[in-house]
Amino acid sequence: MKPINWIDTPFFSEKRTVLTQNELMIPGLRTLGKHDILSAISPLPPHIHQNCFELTYISNGTISFFTNDSEYKISGGDVFLSYPDEIHSTNHVPLSVGSVFWFQLDISDPNHFLYLHPEWAKSLMEDLKSINAHVVKTDKKQMEQLIQQILSLSHYQERKFELCAYLVCFLHKVIAFSKETRFQLTPDIGKAVDYILEHLTESISLDYLASLCLLSTSQFKQKFKNQIGVSPREFINFRKIELAKSYLENGKSVTETAMELSFNSSSYFCSVFKRYTSYTPKEYLKAAARRRT
Repeated sequence: MKPINWIDTPFFSEKRTVLTQNELMIPGLRTLGKHDILSAISPLPPHIHQNCFELTYISNGTISFFTNDSEYKISGGDVFLSYPDEIHSTNHVPLSVGSVFWFQLDISDPNHFLYLHPEWAKSLMEDLKSINAHVVKTDKKQMEQLIQQILSLSHYQERKFELCAYLVCFLHKVIAFSKETRFQLTPDIGKAVDYILEHLTESISLDYLASLCLLSTSQFKQKFKNQIGVSPREFINFRKIELAKSYLENGKSVTETAMELSFNSSSYFCSVFKRYTSYTPKEYLKAAARRRT
């Protein structure tokens, strides 16, 4: 499939906002958007952003991006960076439940870039180009504070210079974090993740996971989400559905798959499956068969 030169259009709703240059009126800022995804939506087809960096920050949830034949799974606190004119997509994988913030930076004219002096603009562009990883792990608390400021200021045209200051700060944070090796999991949460992955076919109790970590259930849920980016139950269900796909493709029935993965019923399994994939199990199998032909 030939990649699309993707250009966003304005969109405004309670859960999704997309602002373009026409609304933002900021040189070099082509798009600014946020989407709270309540159920899985259609995959992103192969596309590019001409002369643009795109930075996608995941506040909650997990998303798979593909570029250069490689898959990158990103979750809460991660930034996915696509380079100007670089083909990327979600490769038939729907965007799953979560919260996403993104923006595109047009680097074609350093003389008109976020109201920066041209020398500063060129330096910032070169620093972005020097990032040698598509996924940058950040400090979630710091980044969320910046994002909230950026989003709130985006509604006030008279405060666009202030918005640019926060945006430049966000970029410098990403550049700084890209140079660090960040180990986000403490031993207790790492132990819980290992247990989940080793017991996906079982019914997994959050109370039991909390006891493994020597935490109360509420402390465990908060600490898990802070480090993983999603709640423990969301993480468990996402991993179960990933395993369910292979069961279904290898010939297990919907009922067998639901029982194998300890869902209470086939109907509940189908509901969770559709929430994370945008397909029912039968629709998923049909789509998988079409991709193989």
